[in-house]
Amino acid sequence: MPTARRGRTYVKVGANDRRGINGICSVIFIILLLIVPPIILLSSERSRHTRYVTLSDALNSDVIELNQNNIDEKTLHSIPPGKLVHGTSTHIDTLASDPDMNVAIPGALTLQRNTEYCQWQEIQTQDCQTCERTVKAKDGSTKQETYQCNCITKYNYIKAWRSYLINSFLFDQPGAHHNPQRDPMPSATFVGKDVTLSFDGDVTEDGIDNSNPTLSVSAKLDPTMLSNGVRNQPWRNVDFVPQGRTPPPSLFARFFSFFGLSSSRKTRYEPLQLLKDTPYAPAAVEDNFVYVGQGGYFFSPYVSSTASKLFNYFAQYLEGSLFDYQLGDLVGLASCTAGDVRFYYSVKDPNEISVLGQLRDLGSAVQITPRVLQGVGNEKDSSIGLVHSGKHSAQDMLLAEDSDSRTQATVIRAILLLWSIAASRLVGVAVGREIGDSSLAVQIEAAVALFAVLVGWLWLILWGASAHTYGLIVSGFYLAYLSYNSSVRKGNSRWYIAVWSKIAQWANLSPELRQEDSFVVASTKRKDESTKLLMS
Repeated sequence: MPTARRGRTYVKVGANDRRGINGICSVIFIILLLIVPPIILLSSERSRHTRYVTLSDALNSDVIELNQNNIDEKTLHSIPPGKLVHGTSTHIDTLASDPDMNVAIPGALTLQRNTEYCQWQEIQTQDCQTCERTVKAKDGSTKQETYQCNCITKYNYIKAWRSYLINSFLFDQPGAHHNPQRDPMPSATFVGKDVTLSFDGDVTEDGIDNSNPTLSVSAKLDPTMLSNGVRNQPWRNVDFVPQGRTPPPSLFARFFSFFGLSSSRKTRYEPLQLLKDTPYAPAAVEDNFVYVGQGGYFFSPYVSSTASKLFNYFAQYLEGSLFDYQLGDLVGLASCTAGDVRFYYSVKDPNEISVLGQLRDLGSAVQITPRVLQGVGNEKDSSIGLVHSGKHSAQDMLLAEDSDSRTQATVIRAILLLWSIAASRLVGVAVGREIGDSSLAVQIEAAVALFAVLVGWLWLILWGASAHTYGLIVSGFYLAYLSYNSSVRKGNSRWYIAVWSKIAQWANLSPELRQEDSFVVASTKRKDESTKLLMS
């Protein structure tokens, strides 16, 4: 049960400008937001290019089917390395285990330990008014700007189980909401170390399904084949119950099953006898982990030392929260203690899998391992070592992987398009244009222009010249030209001063720390000077 506590409330009269270390951290954070997305895009586009080349090479390669009737053990050992092999197996002999807890799950290709931590989380809410002030440039020109003022800041805290640790050092009240950073059993994924697959000879040489399949060949599965998981196979939580019997469904489960929404496959039930060695496991001996059930959880309580308690009481005294008793403290007696750790297991245990890779002769057996295309890119993107749940042809597996790669690249591009909205405004002030004050159409033109030019240049470098690439680049420059001519002109400032002023404004720094050269538009300034000369 989550525990809630109310923290302190601050009222700040006047401007809510950031100064000192807060201002510096805000500026650094914004600069990172401007720099990191293009780097991520570059990495994503290189990964997409490498993956496409690798999958295309595999699509054009000959693939040996392991489910053919004419394949025997002798033929299997004679297949040369580098030759792609494909097969579908329903005979999966595997055991995935966690040595830290002495837990082993038969039939699981991958075993995942999901750790949760009892932690306080600080929630900060701020309610500000909008005020207006006059900002002066170095040449004495001024302009009006709106800013946040008269802010009311409230802090609240919620203690609950979370999948990550939270550092409470920078909390407003770290003493009363201290988060121990113990992590004895971090989340981890384990794969089957000795997976053996048997392939039925259910396909004839001409590719026709055989109505009377016979057991053909067996091969081991390299653990690296499972490094990316099993595609299309959902994770199933593991619960340990007496005799491993599935408990009767609840009323809600029966109600949803009436509409075809049964969740019987979402949880795997194993007998408690599998946990007979857990009391002697390293995690149980060193960190007091015990199985408590309640959904398959293993639990370790936090035990604070005397010195830690005294130091925490001293911190509460300094921040004034030592005698701050609230109703949430009574509710918290029935909840977890900050620093408690628990975890549960989930598995991927398909009944049928399709694999695609190359064979490696181990002498007494053969092993299916990933095939790496040399000289293309990093090993992960240039390898063909696929494991998919269900029965799929080699071509379908490769096309599915290409679809996943394209989707991942598209998501990164969409994120960059959002980044282009802010970056285009920064480029605009560098060339004397205020994109943010322009019409919506101009803002869209500027953002799309920057996105198109950046992506187009990357495609030109990675994929080479093509009509699509040049079309994207030319379209980007044309949109940039339109937005430049249609956008609002800004003051005449040096480009680096204008860029810094915009970043500092986003970081909410005070006006004296982001003073521009001038707010007078260049053309207007020249017109005024010409008028003075004529009058003289």
